[in-house]
Amino acid sequence: MHIDIAPFVPALATEHEIAECYEASTAVFREFSDWPAPSYASFVEELRMPTSLLGSQRYWVARTGGRIVGMATLTLPEHENVELTITSVRVVPESRRQGIGTALLRATLPDSRAAGRVVVTGQGLKVGGEGEKWASALGFARVQEFVLQDLAVPDVDPRLWRVAAPDGYRAEQWTGAAPEALVAGYARARTAIMDAPAGESSLRFPDWTVDRVRRHEADLRERGEEQRIVVAVHESTGAVAGLTEMVISPSRPTLGYQQETAVLPAFRGHGLGRFIKARQMQWLRAERPEISRVATNTAADNSHMIRVNHQVGYRTNATVADVEAHIDTLEARW
Repeated sequence: MHIDIAPFVPALATEHEIAECYEASTAVFREFSDWPAPSYASFVEELRMPTSLLGSQRYWVARTGGRIVGMATLTLPEHENVELTITSVRVVPESRRQGIGTALLRATLPDSRAAGRVVVTGQGLKVGGEGEKWASALGFARVQEFVLQDLAVPDVDPRLWRVAAPDGYRAEQWTGAAPEALVAGYARARTAIMDAPAGESSLRFPDWTVDRVRRHEADLRERGEEQRIVVAVHESTGAVAGLTEMVISPSRPTLGYQQETAVLPAFRGHGLGRFIKARQMQWLRAERPEISRVATNTAADNSHMIRVNHQVGYRTNATVADVEAHIDTLEARW
């Protein structure tokens, strides 16, 4: 069997090639979730974006018999993680165990090396699944585990979201840009995510400043994504004590992505995480009733946040892992 590996430029691809990429991606997606797969239109929209929120992206495809049966995505993070690449390799189930995934991964390494990267990171491999076993055989090591959780909005009793503000705190909320009066405190609160369990992962969290917040907000606007923020404010000092972030993509208009939730150390132990997540769901249900599901992931050893998520209606679906390998280790095997 001949395997043809080639760079792939979505902007130059034919409709037939895009359709084959979609078929390959959705075949892998269905192995991870019982949710409906992304629509073809949303897949195309995301594929043709030149960058993700993390950095620029490059693609390769694998063909056998002229048909696309696999795809690799290389993301080159900016800012804190310039020594890393985030690499995704997807091969349709019926074409596995033929060296296609390995050939795709190998094709990405020269670009990683040329960009000055030294570590390859793979994200979201099902623990104990085929993908993790394949990665382990190549020299990758598991560095962190996450649980995937989702909330089916119509199935959750909304009384779970009627959580009173802890004494001495109030909630503030906004869509898009943070109010000037709160943005500095909001940036400080976002740095609290650095305390989240990180296992042995080389990925580093952002160092949030007001400028970084404004750039992040602008990036989301440029991508057409809606950012909804709820914060807990400490009444006596005016400090932003904690925050939770929801992002809604135009390509998945019925799905909310629960992103970062963080509480500054000085304000922990008062139930603020549950309070702001519950307030977020009340707000979402009132203003965006078309949202039927919310998805999130949480470090598997962050038992507190997993418990908070359950308290507001999330269920745990699967455990996945991030893996890492040095480029030198991978190249030495070939």
